[in-house]
Amino acid sequence: MELSEILSHPGKRLIDHIGRIEAFDGDRLFILAAKFHDLGKCTESFQCYIRNKSDSADPHAGVSALAFLLANADRLSSKELLMISDAIFSHHTPLKSRKKLAETLSVQMGWSWNLWQRQYAELLANEEVERWWNLPGMDKELLEDLGFDFDELQMGPEDFIHQKLLYSKLIFADKYEAITSKTFHPPALKCSVEDLEHYKKRKGFDTTSFRSKAAHHIVRNWKEDPQRVVTITAPTGAGKTLASLELALTIAKKEGKKRIIYAIPFTSIIDQTVAIFSEIFSGGITAHHYRVAYPEMDEEGHNDYDRIKYLVESWSHPFIVTTFYQLFFALFSEHNSDNIKFQSLRNSVVVLDEVQAIPFELWKVMQQLFEPLAKILGTVFVLMSATMPIVARNVPELADKKVLFRSKNRYILKWIDLKETDEERKLEELAMEVIDAAGRGRSVLCVVNTIKNAKRLYGRLKENIEEERLYALNSYMLPVDREKTLSALRTKTSNRVEEKVLISTQVVEAGVDLDFDIGFRELAPLSSIIQTAGRINREGLRGQAEVKIFDKLGYEIYDSSLMSATRNHLLIALQECDGIEERQILKLVESFFATLDLTLSDRYEILKAIEKFDFPKIGEALRKIFRLEDDYTDSVVLGVDLREMERRYFELEKEFGRWELKRAKEKMFKSFLPHILNIKKRDITKSGVIFKKSDLFGLLYLEEYQGIYSEKTGFLIEEEQGIEGLFELF
Repeated sequence: MELSEILSHPGKRLIDHIGRIEAFDGDRLFILAAKFHDLGKCTESFQCYIRNKSDSADPHAGVSALAFLLANADRLSSKELLMISDAIFSHHTPLKSRKKLAETLSVQMGWSWNLWQRQYAELLANEEVERWWNLPGMDKELLEDLGFDFDELQMGPEDFIHQKLLYSKLIFADKYEAITSKTFHPPALKCSVEDLEHYKKRKGFDTTSFRSKAAHHIVRNWKEDPQRVVTITAPTGAGKTLASLELALTIAKKEGKKRIIYAIPFTSIIDQTVAIFSEIFSGGITAHHYRVAYPEMDEEGHNDYDRIKYLVESWSHPFIVTTFYQLFFALFSEHNSDNIKFQSLRNSVVVLDEVQAIPFELWKVMQQLFEPLAKILGTVFVLMSATMPIVARNVPELADKKVLFRSKNRYILKWIDLKETDEERKLEELAMEVIDAAGRGRSVLCVVNTIKNAKRLYGRLKENIEEERLYALNSYMLPVDREKTLSALRTKTSNRVEEKVLISTQVVEAGVDLDFDIGFRELAPLSSIIQTAGRINREGLRGQAEVKIFDKLGYEIYDSSLMSATRNHLLIALQECDGIEERQILKLVESFFATLDLTLSDRYEILKAIEKFDFPKIGEALRKIFRLEDDYTDSVVLGVDLREMERRYFELEKEFGRWELKRAKEKMFKSFLPHILNIKKRDITKSGVIFKKSDLFGLLYLEEYQGIYSEKTGFLIEEEQGIEGLFELF
């Protein structure tokens, strides 16, 4: 078969596919990867498959990588050969480890090796193919030598980043061309500082206010000394969000950055952030998280679902608002679907809001990675928090944090010693403290560490506090009910909470803009306590409010290192004085994180795995850190009949092709995502309810859930059942 007749996809010539991919990036290693990645499609097996003459084809990535190594072994370094061959070998699968590639070449593994030899012989037999790719004869000894070379290579963080970038560029450009038959060109960033200034004028912002001056100070400091990694440390309510936005726009304009990526900890606060930014810029803001829905039509009314979905998931739009989960999986995951985003970090401004929410197991790793990431990718990282952990070293601070913290004195932390030692009695004693605070007509926030204790405390309080004043917030509540609760707490004109009581878990700590009169917080890591305190007297209109800290109610849920540092820095100080004021917090927090910097380690040995190019081990560690392999919870769908969805799916199976069917299943899954809760297995068992199981979606579900769910407190644990029937059920 002539080269001009060989197809890469139905109706698409291979040489055209490769040419459009090569045009995506001028890097020589990328161009080599692009040229060889689909070479294996030149075999008869694949050409019969792509023309619908057979139902399947032999894999093509392995022989493509093999051919690349044989054709380039004498022209590139061992590191370059390893990186390109792994990108080619893995462009439809997760990244391989260095050890796996070395074994593949030096051990000559089984049936795969025999297949590759046969495929390579077929490639050599086609004169046009042999000439276009300049293929030499098979040389087993050369491949074995390369395997041994790969096994002995010493790799570092910079190599890790280069490998991820090469792989990401290849899989992104390959799939984009497959969908569109075009070379991707990034759209221009149209958001500007001028848009932000117009927004401030419309909203009547005082340009002489404390917040405005702080924002100008931050931007001026960066202009005077532009760095690739910077921090903004400022107390809650100091206007960090708009200040970071102004900084990001300024950096983008001055340095010609093509994209702004704004990352926040939780999916639950993405929509409100996107709403604010969209008001400032009249659209042009793209949200990306696991629950995002994709439109069917593009701006011109064309049915273009695949392209729209792909552009969002690959962060190809110029302004992305996303989660820490998405960002860190782009950085560390070995999987194809996560890595398409990595290349979009290039030439961007990446803002990480609420940096204290980065899992502490990654702090030591990021200390080694932020600077090389910024340098290699041409990216500026802006790290922002009221309680800044040491996740990057020797990084300039743009805010005048000492002045900012001294200027705020909205609350005082105090220790209350619950006299009771029994857990039940301690809970009763806490309830009396909250009732006393609420009895004076004040709004109260009480944050405890577990859902169980939050619900038990709520149950005790509802006997003494009017139902219209008492609210709950926890992760056993569906997103719609959490949002209803937050809306009901706020006054019509502000985020101030008046005369209401909220019993919450940690879900209230980041991104929830509420303003209470008084707070209670179960002992937790210092950064969590300060985040709770940021919801007390937030606007500073009440003089000085109290945030009362009490000892833990039950078992420990936090890491022992975090709790030990908290006890040594906060607990002892609170027990020895009348209280710690907000203006004293900065010194306390910095001492706390300095101690943790000495005691915490790279627990999952990610840096060692990086040196070994052990991508599967890195991905496994990440899934543990984000608790994706948690054996203690089940995902449960409430209020949706998955049996009916399964029936519709199998009906579609009769008429849809493989890709259409996959898309239909994805749309079904997206439709019931807002109805999913992650519930502890023990609570499911104790509920006594027999849940159905969908094998198609791999989830438990229940169409009717009256009696086991309340819109006020969420999924009912054992202690609530039978009592919560008084509530209006969702």
